[in-house]
Amino acid sequence: MKSQEFGVHEVTDMREIINFKGSCLAQSKERLEKVENEELKLLIEKSAQLGTTSLNQMKNLLSKASTQITQ
Repeated sequence: MKSQEFGVHEVTDMREIINFKGSCLAQSKERLEKVENEELKLLIEKSAQLGTTSLNQMKNLLSKASTQITQ
């Protein structure tokens, strides 16, 4: 059975990853407006969708981890 407990270092690392991923996502969306090639545009859109999904999942996990640490 997997442990659902998080170490402080894991929470800290996850916060850093979330910040980095959020920054990358913002850059992708900004650059998307400048892309003219349709194939590249589709790839960037798909990447942004996947990035948004994984970012939301990490935020949910971070919320659970933060609650567990404060208890």
